[in-house]
Amino acid sequence: MTLILAASPLEGLGINTFAFLSQLVSFIIVLILLRKWALPTVQRMLDRRAALIREGIENAERAREELKNATARAEQLLAEARREAQEVIASAQRAAEREARRIEEEALARARQIEQQQVERIRQEAARARADLSRLVVNLSIAAASKVISKSVDSSDNRRLVEEFVNASQATKGQ
Repeated sequence: MTLILAASPLEGLGINTFAFLSQLVSFIIVLILLRKWALPTVQRMLDRRAALIREGIENAERAREELKNATARAEQLLAEARREAQEVIASAQRAAEREARRIEEEALARARQIEQQQVERIRQEAARARADLSRLVVNLSIAAASKVISKSVDSSDNRRLVEEFVNASQATKGQ
């Protein structure tokens, strides 16, 4: 007689029940061990990585903000430098204009001084020419008078008379 052993439903599927149960128990033991020791270690490592990534993102955001602030500050410094440069240029232009005016005024003053010196020199030359002309007129008058009057009036008296005449005629012309 053959003995028919009761077959388990898993054996009909081609699964060995004893092997299946032993593997299931081994899996549960490994799962418990992993959960007790390995899973917390892996979780801590994942938490650290997440924190590191989060810190990297925060640092990147902070760096982006600092870059934006630095760019704004650089723009502000450039604008301020441009403004200061414009002020320096304007100041230099004003100084140049003042110096040009000073030089021009100095040149005009020098020209006036030279003009006054020339006028004075012309006046002196005119006075000298008048004096020379007066002496010439006196000498000519004396010469003419001595030819016309041949009397014994000495030449110093003649000169005095003519000079008085010339001076009187100049005084009447000057009035």
